[in-house]
Amino acid sequence: MGTQARPGEKVILALHGGDYTRLSGHPRDTPAEIARGLLKYVRDVDRVFVPDYRLSSAEPLEVLHPFPTALLDALTSYLYLVKSLEFSPADIILEGDSAGGNLAIALTRYLVEYRGCVGPLTPPKALLLLSPWADVSCSHNGIPGGSATTFVESDILGSPTETLEYPLRALTGPHGLEAAETNPYISPASLHPDLVVDFKGFPRTFIIAGGAEVFVDQIRTLRDRMVKDLGQGNGVLEEEGKVRYHEAPDAVHDYLLFPWHEPEVSDTLNVITEWISLPS
Repeated sequence: MGTQARPGEKVILALHGGDYTRLSGHPRDTPAEIARGLLKYVRDVDRVFVPDYRLSSAEPLEVLHPFPTALLDALTSYLYLVKSLEFSPADIILEGDSAGGNLAIALTRYLVEYRGCVGPLTPPKALLLLSPWADVSCSHNGIPGGSATTFVESDILGSPTETLEYPLRALTGPHGLEAAETNPYISPASLHPDLVVDFKGFPRTFIIAGGAEVFVDQIRTLRDRMVKDLGQGNGVLEEEGKVRYHEAPDAVHDYLLFPWHEPEVSDTLNVITEWISLPS
């Protein structure tokens, strides 16, 4: 990955999922399936950079690396691409799946809010969110008949109330669980009435969701909030707005990780390819 950028070369900075407590960017780890799919399908991209960021942990383990540790590591990765390899931010597609999608939103928010404060750093060309974990606060879990309960038996995540209790504690650490309810860097889709969040200044964004994943309600909330500030794209020329949304019916959480999840994987990678090739 250390080769200098060619003039106009596009690169994908991919932030892996794993609820902030597990998995990695290693080529043999599960998230690498997404990078391989993008390299296979996306004609305009020859390189995907998948950095490791420090993982969070909580009791009964040693308490390590709560928010904003992963954000600082993601920022360092972005800085490496721009400063060391000389990629223009206008040629960087920032991608994240699941918790990596949460982190990609946070990094974009930082680059928007502190534009120009860290050397030449400006927001990326585009933001690609794959089944993003957008509501760490779990505020969507109590919606009657909502996806967090309806799809527990069929989705790979199971009950988010149970499976994400530890990651929530690990990520928030000394900030306390209330930080997940009202901090826009942690839960941009939280339904808490005290959350103040907007997406003004964000680049064009493509949000991917599985129609049968437990996160789909919170992902739709994220979509609606982004569309409110950025407009809904028409999927062809993006003239009507910056946000495009693709929901694969019956697909599970983070389905691009699973080669067997066809035809959804191929269909989605094809629409991502079309979207990346659109002019900014």
